Amino acid sequence: MEVIWYGILSILLGTYVLLDGYDIGAGVAFLFFADNDEEKNKIIKSISSVWDANEVWLLAFIGLAMVFFPHYAQILFNNFGGYILLFLLFLLLKTLAFNLLYLYRKNPFYKSVFGYLYGFLNLMLLIFISLIFSNILRGLYFEQEERIRFVSQSFSPLAQKIGFFDWFTLLTTGMIFIAILIHGLGWIVLKNSGAFNRKLKKLIQALAFIELILVGLFLISWYIIHPGVFHNYWTYPFLFILPVLAFIALIGLMGIRTYPGENKASILSTNFIIFSWISIMVAIYPNFILPLGHKKLTAFNAGFDNPDRFYIEWWILVLGILLLIYSIIVHKFMKGEKNT
Repeated sequence: MEVIWYGILSILLGTYVLLDGYDIGAGVAFLFFADNDEEKNKIIKSISSVWDANEVWLLAFIGLAMVFFPHYAQILFNNFGGYILLFLLFLLLKTLAFNLLYLYRKNPFYKSVFGYLYGFLNLMLLIFISLIFSNILRGLYFEQEERIRFVSQSFSPLAQKIGFFDWFTLLTTGMIFIAILIHGLGWIVLKNSGAFNRKLKKLIQALAFIELILVGLFLISWYIIHPGVFHNYWTYPFLFILPVLAFIALIGLMGIRTYPGENKASILSTNFIIFSWISIMVAIYPNFILPLGHKKLTAFNAGFDNPDRFYIEWWILVLGILLLIYSIIVHKFMKGEKNT
């Protein structure tokens, strides 16, 4: 059952990243790449009805982690508690900012104020997501006597004392940041057409080239830090199809300007995130967070003191089904507007 719940938590968190990535990436695009009111209005309309439906997946992840893997939840909050609280606060403020932006979208002054606020909050959310995931992939100490510094003693790869900000986490943050930004841009392209789309496709193509370089540097660096990180792939070579599919999607994004239609960027970015996420989960399994010391935090030692916790059975299954139905209904019948 540990494996099943490990998979469920991975799916919940991955689904949140995938679905809220549309909104967060589009919000950052609103801040940096919308040059006039027409382009800003197109972004607002693109996400006007789907922006607030995805935090349920994150809350489900946090709740189930606390119930089934309490030691994992404890480690997360011990190391990232302040950042997680800020992240949740920014989610609430983003909700308020978007409501006000949509309400006052015809008033130039308030639209500007709430637009910048909305874009800034999305930028901070994307930075928080990227940094937290970067530290999870870099690894943490689980021994009580070891602590992560806020900033690395040195940004050299040879530094002995690492920090929340170090050379690896900044590299990985850039990779995650660009991936989610491309994802949001792909959604905007899907919901629009014309000159704005041509501009965004050109941007996506450039970002995809940068992303490919960052992914390559990340994989090399990850292997240097954790030489056994690809053990699951060497053991089961058929699993290599997952990162291969992720690379195919990324390479496809590099030629996005040559493809007919407006849905290719969204499809490719979605595939890139899905297969990248699954590839990473396969690589780190059974770890929740990669270890820097001798002690590990896995699905099999995450603090269970009662096996019956796994069998809170049917009500969890029913809630999961309802969550899935809710998400499908919201995304099917409350889609953002198609702009021309």
